[in-house]
Amino acid sequence: AMKERDELFLRFGYDSAASIKFVLAKALPLHGHVLEIGTGKGRFLTAIATHAERITTLDLDAQQQRVAKLNVRRTGAKCPIKFVNQDAERLPWFNATFDTVVSMNTFHHLLRPQRVFKEMLRVLKPGGKLVLCDFSPRGFQIFDRIHRLNNEATHPRLKNGLDSFARMLHRPGWKSRRFKGHNQELLVAFAPRSRENGGTS
Repeated sequence: AMKERDELFLRFGYDSAASIKFVLAKALPLHGHVLEIGTGKGRFLTAIATHAERITTLDLDAQQQRVAKLNVRRTGAKCPIKFVNQDAERLPWFNATFDTVVSMNTFHHLLRPQRVFKEMLRVLKPGGKLVLCDFSPRGFQIFDRIHRLNNEATHPRLKNGLDSFARMLHRPGWKSRRFKGHNQELLVAFAPRSRENGGTS
């Protein structure tokens, strides 16, 4: 079913494999303990599993995570992965727990994405890396056409893309870059080395 869906996406101009490859190239290296927000069916998870030391992946949808577990087993990834079924608005970890926090194509599904973003910043260690990615405007247009084909509602999307999240990092000590390509929009940021120098509490 996933293969058929990917083939449908490709016919409309969205190459899932190329998009993941593009995001992964910008996200690497992935140091230490990685937290992924939005497991989904595990496409991005299986990609980062060959580059990470340890991963915790979180999703509110237990069924999606079951599919992701099958995909991880199929790829034979050796990286230890912990699956957590939890609301990302209230992450169950202390401040500064993770070395890297990533999310791909999840934020447009969230009711309150800024709350989730603040939680991602909270659990990120000083000096840690944040990787946030979602569809570009053209990517959303592609999925709108796919949804119309299937007589489905318009695909949800982020208002102003990643602009509001990038603005939240305009503070001392944070370093960030933005990229676009393969129907994706990507924000890569590094937290200050010290929480006293612009970090979040």
